[in-house]
Amino acid sequence: MRIGVTEHRVRLGAEEYRVLRVGGLRRALCYDSEHWLSLWVDRGAAAELAAAWLLAARSPRSLVHLPLRRRAERPVDAALPEPHRARDLLLLHHSLQFPASRWKEVRARAGKAGRQHTVEFRRADFPLPHDQVVPGAHHAGFRDRLGLSSAADTLVLSGSALPFADAAADFFDLADTGPHQDGHVCAELHPGSGLLDRSMPLMHVEYRAEWEPVPRDG
Repeated sequence: MRIGVTEHRVRLGAEEYRVLRVGGLRRALCYDSEHWLSLWVDRGAAAELAAAWLLAARSPRSLVHLPLRRRAERPVDAALPEPHRARDLLLLHHSLQFPASRWKEVRARAGKAGRQHTVEFRRADFPLPHDQVVPGAHHAGFRDRLGLSSAADTLVLSGSALPFADAAADFFDLADTGPHQDGHVCAELHPGSGLLDRSMPLMHVEYRAEWEPVPRDG
């Protein structure tokens, strides 16, 4: 599969950041509540989400931005939790030591212009189920877990390539199986996996086949 990416170079003082903004994801929404993180995706967006997370796993020197807040469609009969807030996602390797507080300025300086290109992945690029078990993930000294912070209406997820690739495989499986199952179909990232920091809430990604335009006020 292929995803479109716009590359931006942003300099703040002595630091230069490479931002990879992922296109597509037309039918994808992300909300956070007080207790968990929720994403809704159709089949295409689930596959694109998987590719974006695998891109983050393979791009340790980049900030991978998924702009999800302002969407013209939402799932049919969607019941939003209260309270909730629409969010973008920003994925990055923890070795960058990127402060979430800088994201608002980096995003503003990136603007809309940038170098566009296409990234292609094969099914074989995603881990298989038996490859997703990470030795040592439940040990106290394990340092590859995903951590969460937030800034400028964006959830900032920072970790190693391992949890990004592991989650990408789950999202790709959701794209494969969601359309062929009845009822509630989802993938979940939770601290019990050993790959999320225990301070991070559960992330629930739900497949929704039917979408409708968002009503406009007035």
